[in-house]
Amino acid sequence: MLLALTVVLVFAGLRDRENPVYPGVQIYSKSTGEICSAGIPVYPKSGGSLGFIIASHCTDPSGPGNNVYQPIFSWGGDNNWAGFSIDRGTDNPNYEPDRSKPDAAVWVVANRDVSGKVPLYLCLGLKQGVLRDKPVMLDDLNFVILANIYKIGRSTYCTGTRFPITLIRDDRFSGKIFTVPITSLYVEHGDSGGIVVTVDSCDATYCYVRAVGTIVGGTPRDAPTYTAIQATDYSLQYYGLEIYTGG
Repeated sequence: MLLALTVVLVFAGLRDRENPVYPGVQIYSKSTGEICSAGIPVYPKSGGSLGFIIASHCTDPSGPGNNVYQPIFSWGGDNNWAGFSIDRGTDNPNYEPDRSKPDAAVWVVANRDVSGKVPLYLCLGLKQGVLRDKPVMLDDLNFVILANIYKIGRSTYCTGTRFPITLIRDDRFSGKIFTVPITSLYVEHGDSGGIVVTVDSCDATYCYVRAVGTIVGGTPRDAPTYTAIQATDYSLQYYGLEIYTGG
């Protein structure tokens, strides 16, 4: 029996065409044919368009500027084009010579507005999530204990645990990867890129959350027992981004 909270009250939104787009919605890269999830809403420190941190293996590092569709590419007069990816990461963190490369890319959103609200109402007992502008800082840590953890992704919607959870750094992968037992943060194919948060507090209207990272898969690959998370603070620094909290 899973320890994760996998409760969905209304299956509306994440797999549909959305405007504004928000963390967890389905995205599609025609270059790779991958269905994935939007992660952390961001904007460049130097100014520019809003977007999301997503998983690099959902796009294609060899071809920056690949089109992103939301929710999916469709032939003929396609109006689901929703921007493009900037990808200087790795699509295979297991075998990456440059260990600094995270499994992270940036979806620069176009033809859509962006919302920084996290749909934590998909989780049992939680309300709409409001992102803090500072993430959980993991850069110099080998492990961290969080009071709780939740993920929003298009395949399994909300999973997580309201109990304390330990994230452990896994140096076998490039970038900054932390793992938790998959029984506590369940993921499936298609959740890649989805946002991972911890809840600081809730009031009568909102839950206030900090970004922990983005989902990059399960390990071991063929029979995963752990969920792998690319740390938010590392991805932000790598691409020169700030968290977007508006919309």
